[in-house]
Amino acid sequence: MIHITQGGVIIDDGAIEKARLEYEQTGLAMLPRFLTPPLLNALLAKVDVGEFRHKTEQYIKGATLLMPLSDPALVTLHFMVNRPELFDAVSRITGVPKPGNFTSRLHRTMPAEDLHLDWHDDGLDYRTLGLNINLSSVPYEGGILEMRSPDHTVVGSVGQLPAGDAFLFRIGNGWQHRLTPVRSGHRTVAVGWFRTRPDWNDVALAGIRGSAIDLAVWGE
Repeated sequence: MIHITQGGVIIDDGAIEKARLEYEQTGLAMLPRFLTPPLLNALLAKVDVGEFRHKTEQYIKGATLLMPLSDPALVTLHFMVNRPELFDAVSRITGVPKPGNFTSRLHRTMPAEDLHLDWHDDGLDYRTLGLNINLSSVPYEGGILEMRSPDHTVVGSVGQLPAGDAFLFRIGNGWQHRLTPVRSGHRTVAVGWFRTRPDWNDVALAGIRGSAIDLAVWGE
């Protein structure tokens, strides 16, 4: 398993190969206990007091509830995940070029007909790989992420995971995914992308760390 801790990234023996095989077969790679409890609890405390706003997607049929990009929870998440050791690990698992940065959204879906996302691939804005982290502290039903291969065969799916668990998902090259409607409860996740540019160190030098996220750098 691969864990993000306060001190760095811990990779268990055999975790890279196990995730690599799973990713090759399904376009998904599960990362149990990805966020360790101290980091998870700190992030959940910020999520609990954050504000989610309705957003109709521009390039995808569907809508979700999103936190503003400048919310402290999202800034905290970027601190946690933008780590060179993690960039190396996901590149070894998936074969994508070593990422330059990770950027994310925090979104929530609840039982409503318009809160879902139709088939799409996320293949834009220098993105090479997706990451989904479960931040739901209450049970929910539905809200399943389904993955399909270029021939439109559904090859994998993920429902509710324990809080702090995560998974990688393939994007681009004909691979697509969708989010089914939530039937009860609410689904809260961080969903983001490893990107080839800009480099995280350059972002830090530009003064983005510890401040509001610059939309010109991170995208909407």
